[in-house]
Amino acid sequence: MARQEGLRHIYRFLASRQREELPSIWIPAIWNECRYPDILNTKNNEIEVYPVPFFLHHLNYLFQLSQSHAFSEGRNLDRSVIYSSLVRYSAAWDYNHDGRIQSGTILRFMILLPMLKKMGVNILYLLPVTRYSQMHWKGDVGSPYAVHTLFDLDPELHDPLLDGIAEFTLHDEMASLVEACHLLGMKVVVDFIPRVTARDSEIIEEHPDWVYWIGKEHLDGFRPPHIPELGFFEECKPDMLETVYSSAETSSFLGKFSPPPNELNPLLWQCLKQRARQSGEPLLSLIEDELGITTAPAHSDWINDVQPIWTDIAFYRLFKDVSPQVRHLIPPDQPPYVLFDTIKCNIYPGNEPNRELWDMLVEAIEFNLHTYGIDGFRIDIGHVLPVALLEEMFRRIKEIRPNAILISEDLFNRNHRKAASTGYNIMLGSGWNIMTDISVETLQAYLKELPELAIHVFACSETADTPRITSRGGIPLARMMSVFNSFLPNAVPYLTTGIEVNEEQPLNCGLGDNTGGAAIPRAFFNRITINWTHPQPMIPLLNRLYSCKYQLDYLVQPPNFFIPDAQGEVLLYAYLTGGELLVGCFNLSPDLPQTVNLDAVYPASKGWTILIDSLADSESAWLSSAAGRQGDWLLQPYQGMVFYHPHIKI
Repeated sequence: MARQEGLRHIYRFLASRQREELPSIWIPAIWNECRYPDILNTKNNEIEVYPVPFFLHHLNYLFQLSQSHAFSEGRNLDRSVIYSSLVRYSAAWDYNHDGRIQSGTILRFMILLPMLKKMGVNILYLLPVTRYSQMHWKGDVGSPYAVHTLFDLDPELHDPLLDGIAEFTLHDEMASLVEACHLLGMKVVVDFIPRVTARDSEIIEEHPDWVYWIGKEHLDGFRPPHIPELGFFEECKPDMLETVYSSAETSSFLGKFSPPPNELNPLLWQCLKQRARQSGEPLLSLIEDELGITTAPAHSDWINDVQPIWTDIAFYRLFKDVSPQVRHLIPPDQPPYVLFDTIKCNIYPGNEPNRELWDMLVEAIEFNLHTYGIDGFRIDIGHVLPVALLEEMFRRIKEIRPNAILISEDLFNRNHRKAASTGYNIMLGSGWNIMTDISVETLQAYLKELPELAIHVFACSETADTPRITSRGGIPLARMMSVFNSFLPNAVPYLTTGIEVNEEQPLNCGLGDNTGGAAIPRAFFNRITINWTHPQPMIPLLNRLYSCKYQLDYLVQPPNFFIPDAQGEVLLYAYLTGGELLVGCFNLSPDLPQTVNLDAVYPASKGWTILIDSLADSESAWLSSAAGRQGDWLLQPYQGMVFYHPHIKI
């Protein structure tokens, strides 16, 4: 279906169903930005509605709202706010009030878009929407990163309300979501997974040599070798290769790998493929039973990392040979294997690229751009891809979408120049790590890095891979850090779905884990909902933050940024130009009030305005509290305030 027609097609189809007697549904009241009037019932911050009339009203509201917003192909990251979402989780709810959580669908996720726009969001970053594996699940629903194919979508993202819609596929539903975002001036970026695939990936049938294999008997307890001569969590550098490969554990580890099934027993392999097609049995299960081998689970590329292996995914074999740097360290008959160095194809490339696999990955990139009309990608663990492959992918992306948003997963600000030179325009950066130790010293060191960055980074206190900020200091800390992250130089405010309602359950805890390994529900692996009925959502604060940043974007620029001395446990940063001064003050103490003196930042007469107070939610509360004040201000524990003065005498 031609782009820009999907939403109208959905609208016409739903209009044709108005006379059907469909059961009512319950949705969070906070989603009702379209002010749907015909509410059947209200209870505990939920509303009961008939679905078809509600969606028709909502789609009409989107069409009306679009008249106030223009979509731009350009890219202004200084005016951007990113919202990260896992569709099946963000829009999951007990819609029927029968105690059963229903997965979010693409159609139901559209309900959230006006709310996101109210928060200033203009980049929607979608965690994987691709069809994922039904084998080797983690949790009760399986990880979206266990991608079964890059060319299909998760079937659960289809909405039953659209059953029977003529000539309209799930791909069209996804394209309609992108269309809806564009109507509101929002760009859409999707997670692209080019380094790993599901252990029972669709590619196995035709290309079993595109992944790595081990003896089935080695699956239990499978883990990378411990290298006692090296330290904890060390990056595999070239001068360590001899040590790694001379280790007894490495020798034992390499012995677990097997040739792929098509080489191990070509005749039986053909029979198993035919049997799987005819019977519907999982091909990987047949391989395990009949050939005694299975795909090798993925693991960290860091030496002596305590992180558990990833039992549901396997690495792509991006080169047919091993790097010349290690060839002399392995037996000549060694089957294809994966280890700390071979994962990092950016540093240890082979000489013979797996050209067909590379072509497939580039084709998948093109498929996303053309089929859905998206505006960019976050490249999952892209920093370990072969440089030549990454350059090829980026070249093709920019040919199709010159202003594409390209997000690097690189975890540290120190790699900013490398990420920028590679072609990225945003990177994750160090914020997630800084927020695990919120202190004046660590935050000041972080602030000093930002003005010099060659690339924008995420300004965030949590991501989909970290615990929630509320689990580190409750709602006051979450609100204060949202203020802190909204005015940083070379940084894009980044909102993880659920932060707007102070959600405590994480999507994952792979980074900065503070759970001690507790078996808590996680949205990557379990069917859970966001606490959309929270009585004190952060949306008014987020709306105010974006509005202020937008109005003062000429002031909030790196050349105007400076860091005043901290005052006790109050961290400060500021911007000054042409007599206008903005000062952010943040009391990092969890239990003690702190006094801050603005005259110590820059002497000024009366005339301060409080732009933001993290403990207030109304504009009148911010502005009235500043009337006629100067000198000392008292900040409560975990309170953040942003002050503005229009006429500082320089």
